[in-house]
Amino acid sequence: MFENVHFVRAIAMKGLMEGLFATYGVRSTAFGIPSSVFDSPMTLIPVSVLNHYYENIEALTGDPDAVLNLVRRGNLEQLGSISRWFFSGHELASAIRRINFGVTCIQSGAFFRGEAVGPLIKWTYLNDSISAQGKVHDGIRVANFMCNVLMRYLGNQFTPDRICIPGSRVNSQKYQAYFGCPIEWGHDQVEVWLPNKLRLEGSKVPSIAVDKLSMSFADLDNYLNMPDPQDHMKVLYEVVNYARHSGLPTLAKVSGLLSLSEQQLQRRLQSSGLNFTSIVGFVLSGEAANMIILGMPFEQIAARLGYRNLTSFSRMFKKYRGITPTQYRQNYLSAY
Repeated sequence: MFENVHFVRAIAMKGLMEGLFATYGVRSTAFGIPSSVFDSPMTLIPVSVLNHYYENIEALTGDPDAVLNLVRRGNLEQLGSISRWFFSGHELASAIRRINFGVTCIQSGAFFRGEAVGPLIKWTYLNDSISAQGKVHDGIRVANFMCNVLMRYLGNQFTPDRICIPGSRVNSQKYQAYFGCPIEWGHDQVEVWLPNKLRLEGSKVPSIAVDKLSMSFADLDNYLNMPDPQDHMKVLYEVVNYARHSGLPTLAKVSGLLSLSEQQLQRRLQSSGLNFTSIVGFVLSGEAANMIILGMPFEQIAARLGYRNLTSFSRMFKKYRGITPTQYRQNYLSAY
């Protein structure tokens, strides 16, 4: 029903957005991204939104090297609790394996892998869900992340043998100076090259204490919540859930996020025996139930879901859940 729809978590973009305002005075709303999207680091953002960000960042900042200037501010801990797992190993190889496996919990459609080439190893990143215009910016962002991982284990003085990035930048010397190695442009994927023998090097930072590696069930559920692109109903659910950050989800908004016309979306829903209004009600009532369990005031829930008054919200919730929000909260409290 919806082909090649991927997502990225807010946690992967929040640092860029905060740096964007601090460096250039540009807010996320300039890209059509409501600020409430970043209230939760686990919010799933359609990659079409990330592509729009990449495609417009030069125009809105007036700086072709904006992404390079922004990633300087980033740090590995911004990835939250999953970063503790990534970097709990005692050598670089274990960290690379964990990132290669775990990245899909943060961004779907993205693939890391390592490949030995004689005495060298190349750590690669490929993401075909990023638009052609955005690949250079995405490549710079990810190359910086990969180099930060390597420096965490090999020391701050480490520099790769070379880095390959899609697209090109006019001021190539600026990038060579930042990464400390030759930059090759025009590649299909990001590649960071280093001596193979270094992959078993021990960490240059203290090991993470076992008690700090724990993750709550809620955190685990959130990380495992990334939709499989073939699970069309889950994909649609998350696109509608993202759209509610701009107010009540509309057919125009959701179809745009799916890169479809309104007529195309309606036809696809009808062919599956669905209608848009019922899907929106199911999604919003489901998200409301989660917020009720967290103890959030009803007025705040209604506002977060795009309702202007509590009466409309309560009416929607009872229609799709069979009971009022108050009854739902009472049932939950009596059960737990």
